Amino acid sequence: MTLTVGIATILAVLIVAVTIWAIRFIASGPPPDPEMDDVREVDVPFVCTVCGMSLTVTQAHDGEITAPRHCREDMVRA
Repeated sequence: MTLTVGIATILAVLIVAVTIWAIRFIASGPPPDPEMDDVREVDVPFVCTVCGMSLTVTQAHDGEITAPRHCREDMVRA
C-alpha cells in the first residue's frame, strides 16, 4: 500500500513538472527573426546519402553553413 502511494506521488510530481515545463516552453514563443543584414544569398546543394533527396540552401547567416539532416543522417554537399 505504501509503495503504491509513493509511486503514485512520484508520477503525479513528474506529470506536474512536465506540464509546467511545456507551458513555459509554449509561452516563450518562437525565437526572434534574424537580422536581414546578417543573411546572405548562397547556392549550396546538399544530397541525402540514404535516400538521395537533394536540397539547395539559398540563404544563410554569416559564417559556416552546416549540413542539414535527412533520414536521421547529415546530408553531404553535392
